[in-house]
Amino acid sequence: MTVPPLQTVVQTSSSASDSITALVVVDDRQYRTQVETTLEDDTLTVRTATSLPDTFGSLDGVDCLVSDCPTARDETVDDFLERVRQRAPDLPVLLLLDQLADPAAAIDRVQSSQWVDYMIQGHSTTAVERLRHRIRTLVERRRLESLSQRSLASVELANDAIAIAAPDGDLEFANRSYAVQFGYDRDELFGTPWQALFTVDSVERLETAAIPTVADGWRWTGSCTGQRKTGETFPVSIRLGSLEDDSLVFIVETMPTDADKQTT
Repeated sequence: MTVPPLQTVVQTSSSASDSITALVVVDDRQYRTQVETTLEDDTLTVRTATSLPDTFGSLDGVDCLVSDCPTARDETVDDFLERVRQRAPDLPVLLLLDQLADPAAAIDRVQSSQWVDYMIQGHSTTAVERLRHRIRTLVERRRLESLSQRSLASVELANDAIAIAAPDGDLEFANRSYAVQFGYDRDELFGTPWQALFTVDSVERLETAAIPTVADGWRWTGSCTGQRKTGETFPVSIRLGSLEDDSLVFIVETMPTDADKQTT
């Protein structure tokens, strides 16, 4: 049985959740003024300061810290970021490099940290607009990661048995309920083909009827026969959907057998 695809409404207008507050800490007063004047709008609030110690108490409510990249003469990039992390562990940081500066330290730190980026500081309109784009990209990545973590946490706690199979067919996620239902430890399921959890007839049905349906953007619901690690088979009801990368989402519910019905 197929059901209509879910219609997802994406809100494109600005809202409180879309707004960004950036703290820009640079020595160059002209640049601070230029950034504040150019970037400030309904969705981006810019605060400025001359030094980070003066602003440590103001990091609450800040979505992105933009700062002159420290030099080894003053302090290392790692020392600087450690001070920031002590106050705001997950705050995105964008380091501004002087055009003549050696970017090696910043590049090394960016490669080893998920929420640190860098760019060459510039006074041109194009450079300042590029700064706007970098701020938004860094903050949106951080917010998306936070949303993904909360979503996975809710799936972990769900009573429904839920699993996600990558486009190649191997399971890349299964919550505890799914593992228990099929008699596996969760670690064992990672990398296991989804086909190993169903009988041959059910795999054929899913591959010929269900998967083409969800590939067209619909959801599929039907009954199949699951197969536990021990080889025991049992009737299940499946809701099958797909993600944008063609991964498959299985929601499996055990169905009562005739013997179960007779004992109730």
